[in-house]
Amino acid sequence: MNIERKMDFIVENLAALTVSQQKTDRQMRGLQTLVKTGMRMLIDLQRSQKRTDERMAELAESQKELAAQQKRTDEKFERWLNSLNQGTNGHKKKPN
Repeated sequence: MNIERKMDFIVENLAALTVSQQKTDRQMRGLQTLVKTGMRMLIDLQRSQKRTDERMAELAESQKELAAQQKRTDEKFERWLNSLNQGTNGHKKKPN
């Protein structure tokens, strides 16, 4: 009888250990899934940041071009205003 109780004790402990190990395995799989998901999110974030950086560079270039065009427009406008002060077709107004 003493041997049977020892064997029952061992079997019960092995069963409890197996259940505990299965829980640990599920937790480990859950953690692995979380890590993989986090890594995918980081990769997506990096890709998105790269696209944003590229778009910002394009926007900066467009802004430079727009500033240059605006400067040319301002210069033309100034010349036009000056021509109005001088008269039509670049001729000075005759005094009255």
